[in-house]
Amino acid sequence: MAGIVLKYKIPQFQEYTIHVQKYNNVTNSSELRSKLAELPFAYIDSKTVISVEQLSSAIYKAILETEYNRMRTRTIHSECILSLSPSSNIGDALNRFGIKEGTTDIIVIKIIEDSNEEPYDGNASVDGDLVPVSDDEFSTSADKEIIKTVCIPCDKL
Repeated sequence: MAGIVLKYKIPQFQEYTIHVQKYNNVTNSSELRSKLAELPFAYIDSKTVISVEQLSSAIYKAILETEYNRMRTRTIHSECILSLSPSSNIGDALNRFGIKEGTTDIIVIKIIEDSNEEPYDGNASVDGDLVPVSDDEFSTSADKEIIKTVCIPCDKL
């Protein structure tokens, strides 16, 4: 599962196409943060993600909640961020896992329901260096101390 952009479908939900990108050295995180409601993406601080599996699990859960009409947020993208959190509070999840003013490493998720949206052109409005989506890349940017505080309990780190 390595590549510059990770693009895949979940076997149970073939109508969704998932795109995951990772950017380092991001210079416009404050601009992105101010436009979160307008942009159809999930922007995640990569310090809080340690593996592709963690991210894929959150994406799967968000799609599952969408399909069974159990979403607790307004969009599938914010549902991805909520699904990363051990809390069910969306504000808390956005504060812990979402991007902050000075975030320099960002993970971008774009989920497209094939029947409803135009194809994704890869433009996530991020000014930064696109890097491979891989466990190695996530582990270099992950901050285990932050992960320990946002994921209670994390006794396996």
